[in-house]
Amino acid sequence: MIVVGAGAIGTSIAYQLAKAGVSVTVFERGQIGRGATGASAGMLQINPDRTTPIALSALEQESARLLPALAAELRERTGMDIGYRSAALLHLALHEEEAAPLRAHRAWQADHGVAVAWLDRTATLDLEPRLNPDVRAALYYPNDHQLMPLVFAQALARTAVDLGATVREGAGVDQLLTEGDRVVGVAIGGERVYAGEVVIANGAWASSWSDVLHTPIPVRPVRGQMVALRTIGGGLRNVVSSGEGYMLTKADGATYVGTTVEEAGYDARPTAGGIAGLLAVAPRLMPRMGDATFTAAWAGLRPGTADGRPLIGRVPGWHGLTMATGHFRNGILLAPITGELVADLLAGRRPRLSVDTFDPGRFRVRAA
Repeated sequence: MIVVGAGAIGTSIAYQLAKAGVSVTVFERGQIGRGATGASAGMLQINPDRTTPIALSALEQESARLLPALAAELRERTGMDIGYRSAALLHLALHEEEAAPLRAHRAWQADHGVAVAWLDRTATLDLEPRLNPDVRAALYYPNDHQLMPLVFAQALARTAVDLGATVREGAGVDQLLTEGDRVVGVAIGGERVYAGEVVIANGAWASSWSDVLHTPIPVRPVRGQMVALRTIGGGLRNVVSSGEGYMLTKADGATYVGTTVEEAGYDARPTAGGIAGLLAVAPRLMPRMGDATFTAAWAGLRPGTADGRPLIGRVPGWHGLTMATGHFRNGILLAPITGELVADLLAGRRPRLSVDTFDPGRFRVRAA
C-alpha cells in the first residue's frame, strides 16, 4: 500500500498498516511532519459547540482516549517522548460583555457531557496569577492535554519503519496512476510505483487530484501563523485563550502565541501583519509578556473543508483509493483514530466508528 503524505495523519495510517503486517510505503514531498503538523501548537482539546456534528465529537473523544496508550507505546518502541502532558485550558472573559456568552456556552457544554467549570475572577487568578488582572471570569477545562506534534509524527514514522514500512522524504507524488476506474500506484518524476491501495493524506494539497479523479475534493489551505516568546522566570501553568487567541508554554520553556486563520492560498509565509497581531494578543492576556523575548515565527497551511468535517473513506467511483484529509485544526487530535479507521477500511473490516459523516463522496453529490 502507498500513503501520500507524512504528517500526523499519514504517519498514523502507516503505523497502523505496518502494525497489521501490511507492506506500506509513505511518500512525502518534504520532510516528516514539517507541514501543518510541525506548525501546530499541539493542543488536544475537545471543545464542541452547537455547530459541532455529533459524529465529529465522537471521533474526537475516541481519539483522545487512544492517545495515552499510543504515547506510551511509541516511547517504548522508539525511546521518543512525544510530550503528551496534561494542559488544562482557561478560556477567559476579559470584558464584562464576554461573560454572558461564556456562561451560555458552558451551560450547553455541561449538558452535553463536557467537563467544564465556571471560575470567577479570584479563582481564575488563583490558577494563573500573572494573567491580566482585569479578567472577569473563565471557563476551565481540566481534562485537556498537549503534545509535541513534530516529535509525534517522527515517532509514528520511526515505529512504522521498525515494523517494516518504508518512508521516502523529498519524494513528491506527481501523478496518480490509473487503469480504468482503479488507482494502481503513483509517479514520482520518472519513477512509477505500483500498489494495491493508495491513501491520499497530503493535507491541503489533496485537492490537486480533483481533475484526474473527476471528483470534487474541496480541501483548501487555511494559513495559521504563530510566534514563540521566552520570558525570565516561569511560564504559564495552563493553556490560556480568549476570543483573540491563545498562549501555552511548552516543555522547553518557550511560550507559543497563536493563531491566525487566513484564507491566503498556498502562501505559508509568516507576515508582518500576522506577527504584529499575535504580539499584541500576548500582553493583553498576560501583561508581563510585553517584556518577553521574541524568538521565532512560523506558519502552516491547515486543510479546511467547506463543512468543517474531514474526508475519511473510499473515494467514490474509484477502486484502490482512500482519502484521509481535511482535518483543519484537529489533525493532531484526530490522528490516532484516523489511522485506525483507515486501516480498518483497507483491511475490509467494518470501522468501529461510522465514517459515513466523513464520506468524501458527499461533495460529489452536491456538485451533481
